This record gives sequence, structure tokens and C-alpha cells, in this order.
Amino acid sequence: MKFIHLTDIHLTRSGATLNGGDPAANLSRVLADIAEWHSDAAFCVISGDLADEGDPEAYGWLQEQLQAFPLPVFLMLGNHDVRETFLQVFPDHPRDANGFVQYSRTADGAKFVFLDTLTGGPGVHDGELCATRLAWLEEELEQAGDAPVFLFMHHPPFDIGLPYVDDIKLRGPDAFHAALQKGRNIRHIFYGHIHRITYVNWRGYPFTSLPSTNHQIPLVPERVGTDYSVEPLAYSVVQVNEDQVTVHFDAYLDRPGQAAGG
Repeated sequence: MKFIHLTDIHLTRSGATLNGGDPAANLSRVLADIAEWHSDAAFCVISGDLADEGDPEAYGWLQEQLQAFPLPVFLMLGNHDVRETFLQVFPDHPRDANGFVQYSRTADGAKFVFLDTLTGGPGVHDGELCATRLAWLEEELEQAGDAPVFLFMHHPPFDIGLPYVDDIKLRGPDAFHAALQKGRNIRHIFYGHIHRITYVNWRGYPFTSLPSTNHQIPLVPERVGTDYSVEPLAYSVVQVNEDQVTVHFDAYLDRPGQAAGG
């Protein structure tokens, strides 16, 4: 099967620019490119930081765009989101019994689990999976049995060597790792938050991340002199079969002279 992953779209109120990019225009180009070239995908995941300031106008604009998009889209929350505001705009969006925006879906014999790592509160950007959310995850993993499981989360539980994001990673990594051990066949874990392409094998589990669709976090901040950099945006095209998981990072839209459909 094939699915699409994108993350950290950081939509702003009234389409304002952000850190050198135009989040709404960039997302429009990405969605158009996916619709033209990957309409055969089973679904698309946007793994958090949907709205840069959790603004209802930004969520409303996203809702309008997705109505015309040909693929099912699974939305997740990141540290820039506001859970209550998101649910006001998306009142029918799936959530668990405790109101967290986490849920699971099955497709092609596999289970896909979408976690809510949003801590919440003004100025709080590190992530959290409280005991309630971890208990939900453990139950989902136990119910999956031997079926392949793919996890999606916003905050990673590990450092990547960039203090800017390492300081705001997931709290309580040991508790998260203990929950993962309830799963018998976790194939891959996808995450966002760090605005970079990475592959990490953490305690035996493979993780990948990808760039934001708007702005990136430089690998060497001193090279650019700011916390953010204008680097190629990308989305990932994931192909899964019985014995292989392939993650393509497609930066097509950032090639000179190219545009969606070009």
C-alpha cells in the first residue's frame, strides 16, 4: 500500500507569511501536487502544528482545502496547536474517550495509530503522553496482535543533536518506550516537530521525520544566523509491503522553475 505523510504546515491567520514562507500558498502547492501525482495513495497524514498560533481562522481555511482534496486526511496536533480550538472547527474529528485527539485506523491488514503529544498551555512546547494517553496506546497495541503497526506522533522521544528542538522533545521517554513494548509488530514510527529529514533508530525502533511545508530548522544554526532557514520543503511518499517499508522524501516543488503539475 501507499500513503502520504506531511507535517508542520504552520498555517497563519489571514494567510500571513511566517519565517520567510507563505504557509497557505505552500500547502496549496503541496496538496495540488499530491492530488495530481499520488491520487492512488490510500490516505494522507498531517502530523501536527497545523496552525502556527492555534487560530480558528487557520483551522477553518484548512478545513475548506481538505473538502476538495481527493484523499482521506488524518490530522494530528503539535505544540503550536490548541486542542479546544481545533475541536471547535473540526467537531466530528475522532478522539479517544478522554477527549485527546488520538485514534487508530486499519488498512490493508495493518494498524495505523495517531498519537496526541500536545501538552498545552501558553508557551509550552515540549510534548507529553500522560498516563491516560499511554494506557490508550498500550491497549491499541495489544489489540493489534501480530498485525503490522505504524505509529505517528509529533514530538520525538529522543535528542537529535539540535538544542533548539532537543529542549522541547517528548517528556518521559522511558514510559513511552515501556508502552511500545506492548506491540508485537511495530514496523515504523513517523514524527514531525523538528523540521528536518532524519532517520533515527531509537532503542530498536525505526523513526523518520521530514521537513515542514513552510520553514526549516538549520542543522548548523551558526551557518545561517537564525533559528529558522529557507530550505526545500518536502512531503514523504511511503510504500509498504510484507517485507519492506520505503520512505521517499519528495522535494519536487523546490526545484527551480517547477510548480505543481509542471
